[in-house]
Amino acid sequence: MKQGFMNHVLTLIKASDIVIEILDARHPEKTRNIQLEKMTTERGKKLVLVINKADLIEDKKEMEKKKAEIAAESGAKTIFISALKRDGINMIRKEIGMESSGKDFFTIGIIGYPNVGKSTLINALAGKGRGRVATSRKAGLTRGLQNIKISEGLYLIDSPGIIPFKEEEFNLFLMESKNPNQLKDPETAAVRLIQVLGKEKIAKFFSLELTKEKIEEMDEEEILEAVALKRNMVIKGGLADVSKAGRDILERYQKHELK
Repeated sequence: MKQGFMNHVLTLIKASDIVIEILDARHPEKTRNIQLEKMTTERGKKLVLVINKADLIEDKKEMEKKKAEIAAESGAKTIFISALKRDGINMIRKEIGMESSGKDFFTIGIIGYPNVGKSTLINALAGKGRGRVATSRKAGLTRGLQNIKISEGLYLIDSPGIIPFKEEEFNLFLMESKNPNQLKDPETAAVRLIQVLGKEKIAKFFSLELTKEKIEEMDEEEILEAVALKRNMVIKGGLADVSKAGRDILERYQKHELK
């Protein structure tokens, strides 16, 4: 992890009474930072893991299973929410209320990867008319540490997005910490995304007229080519423009159209 980020996060942990780490429900394990979790608990701070973007998960039973596994492994209170839809926000408020009861001054630290929903959660907690944070699907909007007043004596500290120094580029894309136009090889990233989501899902989303057997026979690169031709993305000679189709698939994923 870059030293600048580490210094910011250390300052946040020291200044906080409770630290909330936000995870992406689609990739909860990839968006956890075990090092920061240990740093938090070793300093005697309460750690809460909030698994955000529940609205993007279709298999709720599998997600509840994953939530239980993470809670057991981390030993931390784990909450499943959708900050965008305000689902589960009251559970976080209840946790904060129990920890801050009887204290004149209480600080909540927020940590997490870029675009896991930190700003959306902060705005949901802060409520109408209070200090709000700009939100965006472009990674890295929040810069430096920000103090947001929720009520008298109750404050939130937002951190910059945490990006591990050696994190692989495609994983950063999956976690929405990198945008498609920041990728060195978007075509390969699109092929890998098709592997992650499944060829059947891509074929259904783009209404590819293919039988189940045909889909099974095709590899991910052939599916990408089929998407390009279906959307009339072609280059000279009528060949599939797989580069353009790849960027289209990546952008639809980050816009949450494809999930």
